[in-house]
Amino acid sequence: MTKKEIEERLDVCEKKCEYFCKHGQSYRRKHLQNRLSIPRKKRNAVAEQKILAIIRREKERAFWRRLNYVMGQRSGRSVRRVQVTQADGSIVEATTQKSIHEAIWSNIHGKRFHLAEQAPICKGKLRGDLGYMANTAAAAAVLNGTYECPDGTDEGTRDLFDEIAVLRSIVQENSVSTTISGDRWKRRWCKAKEQTSSSESGIHFGRYISGVQSNIIAQHDALKTTLCNKWGISLNRWSRGMSCMLEKIPGCCLIEKLRSIILMEADYNANNKELFGESI
Repeated sequence: MTKKEIEERLDVCEKKCEYFCKHGQSYRRKHLQNRLSIPRKKRNAVAEQKILAIIRREKERAFWRRLNYVMGQRSGRSVRRVQVTQADGSIVEATTQKSIHEAIWSNIHGKRFHLAEQAPICKGKLRGDLGYMANTAAAAAVLNGTYECPDGTDEGTRDLFDEIAVLRSIVQENSVSTTISGDRWKRRWCKAKEQTSSSESGIHFGRYISGVQSNIIAQHDALKTTLCNKWGISLNRWSRGMSCMLEKIPGCCLIEKLRSIILMEADYNANNKELFGESI
């Protein structure tokens, strides 16, 4: 098959997808009515009631979806401009790509993403004992519940250390498997939604969702992730993310009122959920 033939077929598929996005509900109703006629002819009351329940449920869902669309609050969108409040109270608006990037970097990345450094646990003797990666003997003592906090440690930090020790007593060392099997990988992606945004590299959710339909591709992806876990390897694309600014309040583009999210690689997020989400 030539490249031109593939592009023509893809164009046909895209047009069909657009058509069924607009008219899919009517085809769904026809399908359910056809399925309903079969148990009625066979006088199968159980199957008939099940199909009727599906019809009622989808009808109610469609009603509430339309109602929420009309009556619900407008949702925010990605920003095309940002407003920055100056020290004298005046507001400066950035509209070009360069000025927006500079405003976001200096006011969001330069401030908001470093707030954790202001926590008591990141200062003084605690920072020296625990280190940046918490891979010191003091960190192991915190897990064991034997660490003695320095004088002047605030109550919140002490409570945090107590909870960490409790969690370690529940989740023992090396109790989480870093092996991602093909079946485990399939279960993760069968529940994913294709429209979820991710992956600056372009390897999007649709790639992995379609990949689990093939045992070979699913096993390949699971094996690649397992090797990274076992050997402590971080792929170059895993260290990059795309920062997106969204409106918390529709129409308001003051930079302190924007929501900042980072889109990471799809397989990196899935791996984290397997290791630190469901497993723990």
